[in-house]
Amino acid sequence: MQEIESIYVKLKYNEYPIFIGYDILKDINKILSPYIKGKTYIISDENVAPLYLESIKEHLNAYSIILPAGEKTKSFKYAEYVLEKILSTGCDRSTTLISLGGGVIGDLTGFCASILERGVNFIQVPTTLLSQTDSSVGGKTAINTAFGKNLIGTFYQPKAVVIDSKTLFSLPKEQILAGYGEIVKYGFILDNNFWEYLKLNGKDVIALKKDTLLYVIKRCCQIKAMVVEEDERELTGKRALLNFGHTFAHAFETESNFTLLHGTAVAIGMIYASKLATLLNLPDYTQEMVLHYNKIGLPTSFPCKSPQNIIDHMIKDKKTTNDELNFVLLQSLGNAKVFKNIDKHLIFSVLKD
Repeated sequence: MQEIESIYVKLKYNEYPIFIGYDILKDINKILSPYIKGKTYIISDENVAPLYLESIKEHLNAYSIILPAGEKTKSFKYAEYVLEKILSTGCDRSTTLISLGGGVIGDLTGFCASILERGVNFIQVPTTLLSQTDSSVGGKTAINTAFGKNLIGTFYQPKAVVIDSKTLFSLPKEQILAGYGEIVKYGFILDNNFWEYLKLNGKDVIALKKDTLLYVIKRCCQIKAMVVEEDERELTGKRALLNFGHTFAHAFETESNFTLLHGTAVAIGMIYASKLATLLNLPDYTQEMVLHYNKIGLPTSFPCKSPQNIIDHMIKDKKTTNDELNFVLLQSLGNAKVFKNIDKHLIFSVLKD
């Protein structure tokens, strides 16, 4: 059995493990046997399934459901398809749903697990850099609507998360870059030392250097676990800090009709948030971000044809309260805060610029 590191997310009423290693999917039966009791369904997409599904399905003696790849799969249409497919072949409260794929499949599978039989077991097997370092941990599930991203969802924690960094070698570069967009977020908002590490080693992450990659995945999961333990349902404001760049990002994604990758949108959104911060007399880190993005290969702007459209999307975002726009902004590197009721004229100015 390959070397595996374990991190535990310790919540008030339960805890669950995050297993991290290289080439560990071949041992998935041994890893997950304590967490699977009843009938098992693996939900994957057309990109990931040909690479890993048959092997995992055989190891776990599971059924499978394959969905189209892409953000548009996070919808009522495919949630209904998954649920009816499972119900038609039989399930009960001991049934386990396993997501095998990126954030889209993880979010959709978790949402289905949370409402099926009022809640069945759920396991994450993330295969993208973004899902391994962010979305697979913490229990946020969601689908999108025509009104915006992640507006329908639940908080529903997995029973376990299995992260095999070897799966990342099958990804196109734009997916790696999108994942990196979420990784730098942790350095900006909560761990300045991690940001300094990324400035020195970011290219090795993009190049998928094994040891660097495993360290970065582990560090992101540790930070995410710490935040989720403190504020599981985003009630105290601690977990809200993870939304740095996301108010802009979700609006950009919606405006692009979900053709813009989430992590790429987040990376751009953090630059726009930094520009907004300067208008509120907060420290300006825009140039530092831009220099690093240029070095790594991330884009630094969104082609904004209509600032008003972007603001309209923001108003529909779930982070908005009473039509007041709230943003996570940096007070210093590694130190973020939620700023409420930001003047829309300032946002318009940033977008127009």
